[in-house]
Amino acid sequence: MCGIWCVVSLTTTHNPLDTHVHENLKHRGPSSSHDIIETISNCSLLFSAHVLHMRGSLTPQPLRDENGNMLLWNGEVFGGLSVDQGENDTKVVLHHLSMAQCTSDMLSLLSQLKGPWAFIYYQKVERCIWFGRDFFGRRSLLWKFDPEGTSFTLSSVASMPVDNIQSQWQEVPPSGVYRFDLTDSSALGNFVFLFALELFL
Repeated sequence: MCGIWCVVSLTTTHNPLDTHVHENLKHRGPSSSHDIIETISNCSLLFSAHVLHMRGSLTPQPLRDENGNMLLWNGEVFGGLSVDQGENDTKVVLHHLSMAQCTSDMLSLLSQLKGPWAFIYYQKVERCIWFGRDFFGRRSLLWKFDPEGTSFTLSSVASMPVDNIQSQWQEVPPSGVYRFDLTDSSALGNFVFLFALELFL
């Protein structure tokens, strides 16, 4: 299993990685670890991926295409997309995601995937982040909102609550995929999501 992490901050200064979460992520992906920071007009995006190499050639993540789209993938494709022997499924999934022209294309692609998966996909030209996990929730993906409403975090692992304070981490419901529109985020922390129920109908 790989470790994936994304922090969206409504400032141009990114939030530092939680040390405990970062260490837990590295344990899940000992083969390769990389962090990437992106800054757009009113947001800072921090992507961190830690790969456990199991199939095809070792492919470091976050994996970026020539258009700046970025995929963090924790899963295995058993069907729905053609993955040749020796080919890496992360590369195949990113290739197909990059060809999607609209929301229905994205949902059609994701609905075809057979196997356990969780993903975070930064679609640069649309300035949005897609994320979710398979219908059975076989790969972990958690989310957390900053109490002040200035940041939003996705992670495949969490840290233990401090001083018995209830954890702010919650599981991302596996009943669909989500689209976080960065262009509609305001300085007041107005996160806008599109819940794509069509994926599993």
